[in-house]
Amino acid sequence: MCPSPDELSQNNDVAAPSANAEPSPVNAAEPVVAKPATPSATASTAKSWRPPALVYTGFSLMTIMFVVWILFSWSGYSDKYAQVTEGWSLGNTKMLEITIVKDDKDGLACSSDLNFDGVRCGYAANGTQLGPNVVDSSKVLQPYNTVKNELFIAAGLWTSKGLPNPLPAERFTVVCNYRVVGVSKNMSLRWGTKAVFDPLKHSVAIGTLSDCVIPQ
Repeated sequence: MCPSPDELSQNNDVAAPSANAEPSPVNAAEPVVAKPATPSATASTAKSWRPPALVYTGFSLMTIMFVVWILFSWSGYSDKYAQVTEGWSLGNTKMLEITIVKDDKDGLACSSDLNFDGVRCGYAANGTQLGPNVVDSSKVLQPYNTVKNELFIAAGLWTSKGLPNPLPAERFTVVCNYRVVGVSKNMSLRWGTKAVFDPLKHSVAIGTLSDCVIPQ
């Protein structure tokens, strides 16, 4: 059946698509997928990081301190030198300035059963006082402090011929030659006639005093 004239006129109203028509644009809302970083870029970033110089310095100092500690422990450092009076070597003699009062003659004392080259404490380790038949007064060890507050143990101060008689009433200083004969921490010290004996907490030099004089 042929189409009627009316139907032909209606179909002509519909325009056919042009051959030059441009395609519709891509939807702008469509997400864009980023490309992953290449392995070479990641490796370059990792290689660029370096630890700060302070880390190397701190590690080096810790290593040096550890090596020094090992060497001192291995060489028996504590058996050759007193910890407080560092550098006082065994068998050597050095000049010391000591601070004392005249009452220290009877107030200062130590207790121990050890004997160091003929000198020892005036009290045994159990606190018993030793008589003159056991230890001569010139061989009795007592604790002292230098003017630099260095603790040491010594005998012979009060029997030195250079000290005047009577002694000064106030605190004074004496200069003596001090010979180191040993090192110990196995003793207790007393700093007054009514004080109790307190054990040492570190090694202290043991020795004898001679040629003591009051500085003018």
